[in-house]
Amino acid sequence: MSNIEAEAREEFARFDTDGDGVITVEEIRKVNEALGTHGLDHTEIELFIRSADKDGDGHIGLEEFVAMVGGGRHEKA
Repeated sequence: MSNIEAEAREEFARFDTDGDGVITVEEIRKVNEALGTHGLDHTEIELFIRSADKDGDGHIGLEEFVAMVGGGRHEKA
């Protein structure tokens, strides 16, 4: 696993607050509030999720998140 992928997995876990393996609009909102970043509204978060949601299930899964933050590259360790 590459460094980028390992870091992406850690960041994914930070947003996946209920540990169900997907990131939802509500989870992003809660993390933003906890970090004191209220810059994104509900609609902007939905658009963000849609842009990363490759399988169209309305959530961001781990693989989608890794592809998004890693630029879609999967390096071999």
